Amino acid sequence: MNEVSHLTPTCKILVVDDNVDAADSLVELLAVCGFEACAIYEGSEAVLLAEALRPSLVLMDIDMPGMDGFDAAACMLRGASGDTPPRLVALTGRGSERDRSLSTSAGFDLHVCKPIGCEQLCELAEAAYRSGS
Repeated sequence: MNEVSHLTPTCKILVVDDNVDAADSLVELLAVCGFEACAIYEGSEAVLLAEALRPSLVLMDIDMPGMDGFDAAACMLRGASGDTPPRLVALTGRGSERDRSLSTSAGFDLHVCKPIGCEQLCELAEAAYRSGS
């Protein structure tokens, strides 16, 4: 498994992006906002980690080698049987209407185009914590 930054059993926000610098930067921004987050850099590993951690929020890139974000999201939702699934946010450079539709079909709750601002990132985290997912 790749190195996972800030991995603890209480990590409630999972950042998934094959761009290590981008993922780690989001983890650091979330920490500034007061949230505990961890990063993983592959879709298939994210599915396994989500099963173990049961995060409230997953911020996931779409374009990743191996298992892409669409497939990883679908697997996470299937793996959450009986549990409240995490809030899934596609955080991607893909912004067409077709991409947004594919995100919805894959089970994402929200489609956000990169780059994400610190304020919007913190709002997403806060909303996920408030909802109790």
